[in-house]
Amino acid sequence: GQERTVNVEYNQLDPLLRATEEYKEGDVNDSSGYSPFPGNINQLVFKLDAYNKILQRTKGIMPDFVNPKYKDSNKTVFKKPTRLECMMQEFPTVLNTNESQRVGFTQAASEICFSPVKNNVADGTALQSKGIAAGTGATGE
Repeated sequence: GQERTVNVEYNQLDPLLRATEEYKEGDVNDSSGYSPFPGNINQLVFKLDAYNKILQRTKGIMPDFVNPKYKDSNKTVFKKPTRLECMMQEFPTVLNTNESQRVGFTQAASEICFSPVKNNVADGTALQSKGIAAGTGATGE
């Protein structure tokens, strides 16, 4: 089979982990205080010539999905409108074998990385109480 370096979105990772014996609680911080599955800051670096060739070959078509956010655990009421999305994380999935051999990643400490502003104060407070970055206007960039 093929091996690829591919980022896995959190909404896809959690169900995969919960289906295993080792991670049946999902993505929780280990004894180090951090997740054993590093997150990302959604920054990509491309060599433009190679990227352009791939765009020409694929005509820019990427896999898409819907990632709804719910108000409650029953998942019956949306927290906010949902939309069709295309993730940059899907880019490696359209690469052929030769192209995929040039994909890698770099890991850095979260305190030196971009901090998004994507949560309201209540949600940010709940995350912070769990030791997770709040991602609010007061804590982000």
